[in-house]
Amino acid sequence: MSVNTGMDKILVPEDYYSNYNFKDKWQFTPTVGVFAQYHVDGSIIGVEGGFSYWQKASQLVYNDNKELNYKVTPRYNYIGVSALLKIYPWRKGFNISIGGRAGANLNGKGISYESNQEDSKFANYHFATVAETERLMKEKLTGQPDIAVGGGFGYEIGNHWALDLRYFHGLNSTIKTERNDYNWAEHSTHGQNIELSISYLFKL
Repeated sequence: MSVNTGMDKILVPEDYYSNYNFKDKWQFTPTVGVFAQYHVDGSIIGVEGGFSYWQKASQLVYNDNKELNYKVTPRYNYIGVSALLKIYPWRKGFNISIGGRAGANLNGKGISYESNQEDSKFANYHFATVAETERLMKEKLTGQPDIAVGGGFGYEIGNHWALDLRYFHGLNSTIKTERNDYNWAEHSTHGQNIELSISYLFKL
């Protein structure tokens, strides 16, 4: 699961008007990877590193007292590397991990837009079409590489299976606002990911 807070400050950077609200919604996101782990039997310390693919996504929902609503959904794909220090308090099984990851953004224009702005009741406002608004967002709001710190808890079952729950917090802004004429402003947008993974382990 993933969320990306701060996008409301990009689209409405100042108090231009009132009687509206924004809401950030978590989105389900996949992740898959190949990792190498080193942990000597009976040791408290282990390490893990590898290559993985993951997504960062969020949905910003806008509503106002004129019944205008829209949804902005950035969904970016990443491929990169991670490194984690693992601590085994009881020397096997349960472990605590801490570390980070960094990845390249594969689709910097991965943003979508939905709205009822083309309804006849908004005709006097002369809004752009939904398709044109989405095109402008893809042009001016660009997804960035991901650098994140994180950690979590895991449990290794027997010799071949592991279950991990981890949280990652982005250190850099997820979205860069390009120069534009629409009052969209640059603002920090730090992504958060919660990931539940199942791994199959084998010895090399």
